[in-house]
Amino acid sequence: MLLGSLAFTAHVSANPVLADTTNSPQAPQTNSANNSTKEPMDDDDGTVDNGKSNDTNPTTIKKQKQAKQMVTGYSMMTKVAGNKNYKVWQEISDGKVSKKVADGINFRYSHIQSDQLIETKNNRYWRIYVNGRQVGYVNEKFFARNQIAVPKTVSLVRNELYSFFPKDAISYVTNKWGTVIDNDQVQVSRDSITCSKPKTYKVKYTYGNTTAIVKVTIRKSTTEGIADSNEVNSFPAQKGTSDYQAWKTHYGSSINYINPNEYSPETTPHEIKSGDLTLRTRFYQPVLLSVKDPTDDNINRVGHIPEGVTVSQGWAYTSLLSHTNLTSGHIVGYDLNNLKDPYNAQHLLDMSQKDFNNYVKHIKVSPYVPIGHGQAMGSSDKYIYVLNNDNTLRESTDSEELIQIRKSDLQINKIWTIKTWVGDENTPRYFHNGVIVSDNEMYTVYRDTKNNRYEFWELTRKGDNWYPKLVGKTDGSFVSNNSPCQGLTYDTKNQNFYLAFNDLIFKIARNGELKQTYTFDTGREIEGMSVSGDKLYVNLAQRAELLVSMNIN
Repeated sequence: MLLGSLAFTAHVSANPVLADTTNSPQAPQTNSANNSTKEPMDDDDGTVDNGKSNDTNPTTIKKQKQAKQMVTGYSMMTKVAGNKNYKVWQEISDGKVSKKVADGINFRYSHIQSDQLIETKNNRYWRIYVNGRQVGYVNEKFFARNQIAVPKTVSLVRNELYSFFPKDAISYVTNKWGTVIDNDQVQVSRDSITCSKPKTYKVKYTYGNTTAIVKVTIRKSTTEGIADSNEVNSFPAQKGTSDYQAWKTHYGSSINYINPNEYSPETTPHEIKSGDLTLRTRFYQPVLLSVKDPTDDNINRVGHIPEGVTVSQGWAYTSLLSHTNLTSGHIVGYDLNNLKDPYNAQHLLDMSQKDFNNYVKHIKVSPYVPIGHGQAMGSSDKYIYVLNNDNTLRESTDSEELIQIRKSDLQINKIWTIKTWVGDENTPRYFHNGVIVSDNEMYTVYRDTKNNRYEFWELTRKGDNWYPKLVGKTDGSFVSNNSPCQGLTYDTKNQNFYLAFNDLIFKIARNGELKQTYTFDTGREIEGMSVSGDKLYVNLAQRAELLVSMNIN
């Protein structure tokens, strides 16, 4: 929505950045000299391509000859960075840029927003906000313009009771200004694909003159995803419990958090203990990584509701929703190898610009992609995985999307669909919680309400096919009041599951034997767990806080 268009000859400046008095981590500077070129003598910003843009001017007012720059305001929008470095300037005055504040390439994997365009004689500059902080002005050529980011392939399990929607494969689509557009504006050659028969489609995605092709294949196997009912029914159930209560509505929060609109930085760590398990604060996460804007849409808003977490190679990745009724959101990665202080991520808006430029190099924010509403997440050496499920579905025959996301840029690399039926479609298993432990192996948990027990499943990939196998069964419901499960992870070394409810964690052997119960009194929701490097990581909500244990066994 166009807010206004005015011609100016005075200077326009980004808001001044206040220096922080805290000791923010100093990450090593990235040498981006090879991505930059010699700065020209006019108002260009230090790149080879400094000619006029071929894009149509978005303003509705004729340029006045005497104006040296024109300013146009917009509603907040999300941008995508390209792969070339452009300098970010603090101000533009009389059509000339001045005072470099950052190298744009350092923000390549950040969440970038804009609400203002300045046009000079030779260039177009957008005011950018990075992870919620106003930074300065950058040339429009910095952005990835006219692009459709989709995976090369999608592989679907045969299921005549399910249809796949190709738009789920979109990481982002940008227009001629590098602005992310809503997927509803993208044309696809097939709105949906029925998965009843093996077939391959080449689905074409179109926006304006930009196109992309995704190869979508329905797999051939008629036995994939179907477990032997005799084996499942005869599998011995281990003694469990139904004696515990987990609350359904949170009653606690971190000390300085009131709600998503009212909070201040935390300054003290937490330590919670139960039995042989002690969890300590490792990292307080920002409530938002986007501009506080009451009118923002889901593409613009990063946060504030954590769903799942996976810790891999020293990085913590968490999935975030902006509203509870969604199944799409963002994945944010934090490089804990370099972000050692548990508090500094809360100071992105008030740390010095120099510290900010270094700090955000160790944070990655995905595009707005399907992530599901359950705590079903995991990782391998190169990829993050999420199970895109619908928490309102229970005994559903729907297939579920397993989405593989590159760690390098947090974009969708591939999608599979999976299903687990016991015998046939009359006894489906639809999973809300799970953990992916490698590129070929995942574990899920299912609440069998008819028999009052929990099942633990292993799904193994062979080629593109995923085969389910029941590996554990526990009698009882663990909790007596039907509180939802809030996370599942698997310790591959010691072959133990960790199953979470609010303020409850159960340690369970692979076969379903209940080994240990841990109870807490935080009043805060657990939003996913992960095992990495002999340690258990637990993510809490109200505000998002990652805790870590000592070594587990």
